[in-house]
Amino acid sequence: MQRSGCHPGQVRLLLVEDEPRLATALRRGLVADGFSVDAVGTGPAGLAAASTGGYDAVLLDIMLPGLSG
Repeated sequence: MQRSGCHPGQVRLLLVEDEPRLATALRRGLVADGFSVDAVGTGPAGLAAASTGGYDAVLLDIMLPGLSG
């Protein structure tokens, strides 16, 4: 899982996207806008990360390896 630094009061997002170039671009833009972003690339990894809690929102791709969004 790729993690960005998290500061108090910062919105935490989970990005679930299997295309690395798209995930990198989305993550870069969101971090630049002040969000804390964790990124994973499969459905099972996304489910596991989301289940741990602590995210304010999940950005979820629909067609993912292992488990569809």
